[in-house]
Amino acid sequence: MNLQTTAVVVTYNPDLSTLRKQFMSVHEQVDAIVYVDNGSKNFDLINELFLELVEQKKIKLFIISNHSNLGLGYAQNQGIKKAIELDSNFVLILDHDSVLTSGFVNELVTSTIDLKNQGVKVGAVGPVYINEKTNEQYPITRYIGPFIKRVNPAEGSNVEASFLIASGCLISVDVLHKVGLMNEELFVDYIDVEWSFRCKSKGYKLFAIQRALMHHEIGDNRVSFFGRMISVHSPIRRYYLSRNSIYMLRCPYVSWGYKLRELVFNVFRIFIFAMISNDRLKYLKLSFRGLRDGIRGKFGSI
Repeated sequence: MNLQTTAVVVTYNPDLSTLRKQFMSVHEQVDAIVYVDNGSKNFDLINELFLELVEQKKIKLFIISNHSNLGLGYAQNQGIKKAIELDSNFVLILDHDSVLTSGFVNELVTSTIDLKNQGVKVGAVGPVYINEKTNEQYPITRYIGPFIKRVNPAEGSNVEASFLIASGCLISVDVLHKVGLMNEELFVDYIDVEWSFRCKSKGYKLFAIQRALMHHEIGDNRVSFFGRMISVHSPIRRYYLSRNSIYMLRCPYVSWGYKLRELVFNVFRIFIFAMISNDRLKYLKLSFRGLRDGIRGKFGSI
């Protein structure tokens, strides 16, 4: 049986040198790549780059171009639907700056098959992330009620996770048929968390594969606040984070512990980040607008 893997990459105003580097790391590891551009201002240059690359490398490459930013979930679903149309067995979801290490995809596919052969109901697998600046592994997150347990995976181990970050996540097409595609209402942020909880509510398990490593920087910026490193986002991202946090509270399949944590920390984060923001008024305005829209059930693009 030919286990075909298609990579789905969403681009949005990417750095072209990074995009080239990413393509070079991906094309030999998958059977096809679907790039979905979400209204990039530099799309003409992106298209020229792809035309150049596809002439150099023999790879099935498909480009879907959106005239505006239709949201991350919508774009991911466009790519997933194309992968299904190509009769793929696995879909690998990537950000446009996700550069893979050698053997990355094979580790994910092999681990999925091995776990299934052990009788495990696998929903998705993902990598262990390496901090680009410090070269340290990010721990795997597990929720125990409202508390977080951070697990540092031993070498060569597979660790069950409460959720998986979208970039680097490998999902079987048969799981996508049963769990459903990405949530387009959220537009951006919490999309991977919501899908993970929905997946787990169907009885599936999620795993981080230690042998599959990916360099990744989480958050727009990270600063130290009273000795704790926190991710700082732009005011518009804080709108979506505040609003979509309320969405998570409304989901019946999201655990009570996660909901309690979100309820406590959502407003707390707003005031903490407002204190360190360079545009405090805009930050607070968009944060509370997000809370209001979430309570009213207004989702999609702002």
